[in-house]
Amino acid sequence: MRIAFLHIALLLTPALAFAVEKSGDVSLLTPALKMFGGLAVIIGLLLLIYAASRKGFGFLPKQKEGSIKIIETKPLGGKKFLCLVSVRGEDMLLGMSNDRIECLSKLPSKTVFSETLQQLEEEAS
Repeated sequence: MRIAFLHIALLLTPALAFAVEKSGDVSLLTPALKMFGGLAVIIGLLLLIYAASRKGFGFLPKQKEGSIKIIETKPLGGKKFLCLVSVRGEDMLLGMSNDRIECLSKLPSKTVFSETLQQLEEEAS
């Protein structure tokens, strides 16, 4: 019963609004100017907050310089990746999939990645 009454009330609401508006001359200029003014204020505030956060005023937390750095990531297809990570000066090659992370190799630091990879391939064969 309540649902039927709610449906009827929602269907009659636009008709009541049109009946009220027909009684006088209605100008859409004033509401449109108010709407655009409010929109301009909101967009301006969002831009100010964004600029302040980029400058580092403390609205949003900054990223800390930690001892773990991701140097490079390469997708292998699907949800599998190779990731070169530096932890406290030691480079590691990680194999990452959807459900696990595995250390494939610890690499000597301060070397070219492609040269180190070729050396490891030669050692393995």
